Amino acid sequence: MVLAKTFSFTQDSLEEFKRKFRQVLFSADGNVSDELTNFLLNFQTENGKTFFKATELQKIKFSDTRNLLLELEFISTGADIATYFVNPDFADLFVKQFSKRKLSPESLKRKQTENESIGLTAEKAVIEFEVNRLAAISVLQNEIEHTSLDNVLSGYDIKSFEDYLDSNSKRIDRFIEVKAVSADDYKFYWSKTEIQIAKVFGEKYYLYLLPVGANNTFVFDKMIIKKNPFKSVYSNEREWKKAEESISFSKNIDD
Repeated sequence: MVLAKTFSFTQDSLEEFKRKFRQVLFSADGNVSDELTNFLLNFQTENGKTFFKATELQKIKFSDTRNLLLELEFISTGADIATYFVNPDFADLFVKQFSKRKLSPESLKRKQTENESIGLTAEKAVIEFEVNRLAAISVLQNEIEHTSLDNVLSGYDIKSFEDYLDSNSKRIDRFIEVKAVSADDYKFYWSKTEIQIAKVFGEKYYLYLLPVGANNTFVFDKMIIKKNPFKSVYSNEREWKKAEESISFSKNIDD
């Protein structure tokens, strides 16, 4: 591994050195960032813990990244030595790792104009819904982030809040993916990135399935909100039918 930014050792304490190294590592570009992201995408959040249970092959594949993060105390191992836990002190740093990639909506190709318009309108309607839902903690509309307007690779459309505060009286983030759907079957398309981020964010991630009625109006009375949809939708085959309608292929080129 080679860091994309220069990092020099000073007379800092070991803890200060680790802190600075973490800052450099999580802001690095190139191979380090790719390896780090690929490793962290295996984590999921359940019951307040963010963890990754690695197979033998994954333990070998990610050994360098795992060992580095262990040394930096960003993660720790469970009793089975194959399960890795993100240090709760670095939960925010973990989340921010998946909001770095930027891609403006204008660069997306072959978007169907009508569907895009309905989707955008649905997101704006959900933001208004969120303001009303959060009346108890007095959240203003401009405090809710419409993420998809400038970052379509984030894996979610809106960053809102829970309607209660944490033990330190601080707001708790809620990451929302909005899908405008038919009330007949609630069918929607979920991208690979969205699925991965849903798995990573776990209980902080929500799927809002908003039915579209006559004249492209929205039926909020029939909206379905799924918390931790990787578990409650993607992995719940009893309630949700999953079908792969598009698969990418590329030809193997012999040396």
